[in-house]
Amino acid sequence: MDFIKDFFIDPIINPANSGYNLVNTVIYLILMIFACVAIYFLLNKKIKFNNNFLTALLPYILFGISMRVIMHQVEAGLLVSDLIRKTANPLEIGFYFFTPGIWILTFSLVIIGLLISEIWKEIKLKRLFYFGLIIMAFPLIYNLLHFNQWPVFLGVTILIFGVASLVCYLINKFTKYKILNDKLNYFIVIGQGFDGIASAIAIAFFNFSEQHVLSNVIIQIHPGLFVIIKLIIAILICYSLDDYLKENENKEQLVNFVKLIIAILGLATGLASLFKLGII
Repeated sequence: MDFIKDFFIDPIINPANSGYNLVNTVIYLILMIFACVAIYFLLNKKIKFNNNFLTALLPYILFGISMRVIMHQVEAGLLVSDLIRKTANPLEIGFYFFTPGIWILTFSLVIIGLLISEIWKEIKLKRLFYFGLIIMAFPLIYNLLHFNQWPVFLGVTILIFGVASLVCYLINKFTKYKILNDKLNYFIVIGQGFDGIASAIAIAFFNFSEQHVLSNVIIQIHPGLFVIIKLIIAILICYSLDDYLKENENKEQLVNFVKLIIAILGLATGLASLFKLGII
């Protein structure tokens, strides 16, 4: 119980010790890997993992980060609510506004969306997408209505798309590696661009702090280094996966699934940082 309290509960409820540590980071990573393996084997025969599937999942990602940003407003004193508060109790609503509760809730809603999409037949991605839009609408609109830094939000958004698009274009045009032949590669670079650039700007100019252990070490050296490393890793991942696929053409589903997970992780963390910049 002391172990659970020190490494999992205390980082949730104690503001002085909030965030991630090496232990809970490793445990969450292991649980995520097991979940991803289970999801792959359950859905591999039912769904084609491609950019269309990722597009259908985007509303769920926006739902998750919108809920997290609402909790950020509570933490910053911008929103007062007796129901929404940080707690380690899964029976309280506040548990589902931050990690890990928010991703448990989001994952559950994706499952419901898949059931609505008749996953047991040929999945109807439009149903999955439309259900996501419905659940995303309220928290997203709430956050947008409470933005007080639209110039910052829009400026950083344009910067991220510009940098990521330029990087992909230059690689595609001036190297033998045609990174844009697969749209999922662009999502990966965009996702890591969101995570790197939004986080670096939030920390460098707006006194935000980084909760993830490894990211914090890099940012402490220089926020710009975090952006460069993020983009380089994204490109190397795309290249490695595409190179592996050339020699293993029958592994397209597996390669695309890995790309989906990496893109989702980048978009989820990056968009959360970006939205927080809109509410400073």
